[in-house]
Amino acid sequence: MTARKSLAALAAALGLSFTLAGGVFADPLPETQAAFDRGVAAYRSGNAEGAVDEWKEAAEGGHTGAAWLLANLYDKGAGGVAQSDAKAYEYYLLAVRGGQPEAAVRLGVIYLSGNEAIGLKRNYEQALRSFEAASLAPRADAQYYLGIMHRRGWGTPVDRTESLRWLLLSAKKRYGPALTELGRVYMEGEGVERDRVEGWSYLLLGKRFGTPEQGAEADALMEKYDGWMKRGEKDSARDMADTWVSAHGGA
Repeated sequence: MTARKSLAALAAALGLSFTLAGGVFADPLPETQAAFDRGVAAYRSGNAEGAVDEWKEAAEGGHTGAAWLLANLYDKGAGGVAQSDAKAYEYYLLAVRGGQPEAAVRLGVIYLSGNEAIGLKRNYEQALRSFEAASLAPRADAQYYLGIMHRRGWGTPVDRTESLRWLLLSAKKRYGPALTELGRVYMEGEGVERDRVEGWSYLLLGKRFGTPEQGAEADALMEKYDGWMKRGEKDSARDMADTWVSAHGGA
């Protein structure tokens, strides 16, 4: 089993759900890998506290996988540790320094809102940099957030052309929120020529490929725009959505 698959299996055992795809991990130093392995052995023997101590040593020595694991544990309050936004943030930072793109997305989301509990103010510039780093992986969620930030002028001047570029890149990966946002953009004619059929087709795709929560956002927009649609346009939109699916991998 590769180190990456081993880490994913360990995360599943700890009740975590995250991916390691797209990560750029430097080979850890022998001593930090040894600390990480001791942590795995301690966890498997039932010593969760000892495991966390070993993983902390590994993370502080530059072991990206350990930092990423600890960030998730503290974020969710899993694996025998108390939930801590401050600790999660600390280890997300270490994971990002090691090249973990999903950690960069998590940091970007934190910077978008700030966190008063840990004294972190909203910082759009930092959020933008985090999403830009993760977009190189390339991660669809990071590309979506870049589309939103350029559209709303968060940390960067409003640029609807650049926004559309990022949203389309994200949508091509079937990322539900990007598809839904494109639906809104085309329904509203926001920086593009208004097109109800294309807009409705994107909303259908956003609902199809999004999580249940994301699908509910598409549903809400479809309810808002339902009265805008003329006879036959919904059927045309369904056909357009089916064509889009066929052109982007099928099923």
